[in-house]
Amino acid sequence: MNIYVVGKQWMWKAEHPGGQHEINALHVPTGRPVQLTMISQDVFHSFSIPDFRVKREVIPGRYSTVWFQATTPGTYHIFCTQYCGTNHSAMIGEVTVLSPDDYDKWTQESTSGMSLAQNGERLFASMGCNACHSGSAAARGPNLAGVYGSKLQLTSGSQVLVNDAYLRDAILNPSQHITAGYAPIMPTYQGQISEDGLIDLVEYIKAMQSNYRVQQTLTTSQSNQAAPTTPGVVKP
Repeated sequence: MNIYVVGKQWMWKAEHPGGQHEINALHVPTGRPVQLTMISQDVFHSFSIPDFRVKREVIPGRYSTVWFQATTPGTYHIFCTQYCGTNHSAMIGEVTVLSPDDYDKWTQESTSGMSLAQNGERLFASMGCNACHSGSAAARGPNLAGVYGSKLQLTSGSQVLVNDAYLRDAILNPSQHITAGYAPIMPTYQGQISEDGLIDLVEYIKAMQSNYRVQQTLTTSQSNQAAPTTPGVVKP
């Protein structure tokens, strides 16, 4: 079970795969391993849950991970243990550990209606990513369906494991991650997309097992662009 945590002055934001979002709070079930994938949006932070013996640096531009398995329902403190500015001491929160049934109830009541992957699909289309990553033989970008967890051959001759960190960096620094057989034409999205948006895109690509919806969305978009417009009536 993976939950994303974004640190920023001076708060913690947790993002669950189902689309639940929390500020300075984290709900988890008992008896289930939980991995936190963390990144900072500004300066160095450090995420700590003393009761669970959890402490990990949260760094700008790089994912770090830590995992734990809660055993007893209750409320536990979250601290930032790396001085991060004026309100460092106020960068605190709480972990609420629930029984599995209570956790399921919380997720159902707290959903935004859109999972991270669904938000990522909308962002993928709105940014025009499907124009190059359609999965067709003539596509200008590599096929992303099923790419997560695989090893890609790069033009440099090296191989790279496609994980969360690779996908994030390939979006922001595409010229450093050119897949063999493709031209270096992808622009950088550095400064154009938030950490939340990157998380959504990564979750969408992780879940992408076919290009059916990508091609469907692309065809619809092209049809809308090609459709003739009805001229307006100009009154004297």
